Amino acid sequence: MNSEIKKYRSRGFTLVEVLIVVIIIGILASIGTPQFAASIEKAKGGEARAGMGHIQTGEKIYYAEREYYTTNLSDLDINLTQTYWSFVITTPTSNSFIATATRLGGTYSGQTIIMDERSNLTGNWIYL
Repeated sequence: MNSEIKKYRSRGFTLVEVLIVVIIIGILASIGTPQFAASIEKAKGGEARAGMGHIQTGEKIYYAEREYYTTNLSDLDINLTQTYWSFVITTPTSNSFIATATRLGGTYSGQTIIMDERSNLTGNWIYL
């Protein structure tokens, strides 16, 4: 009879064991979720940097052909299909340009990444 009780007790988990596992999973999830969200936002920043790289290449070609930079993205013969950023180009002088990527939507909406003709990055985006 004693061996039958041991067989019965060895099946499954106790309530305490299950609760401990649930608590541990909860702690891990609470730590991992913010880090996952930060990783996604950093990836979205990669999209902005890629767009800035296209703008820089287009501006260099445009400058080589005309000896001044342009503020019109359509003049650069590039197609920016970024989802999370909008781009604007300004030309303070004919020998310089500033490309600004502005974050669209989400927690970081309105934050910017700014690049000049020398590839210097500034702005107020949190992960810059």
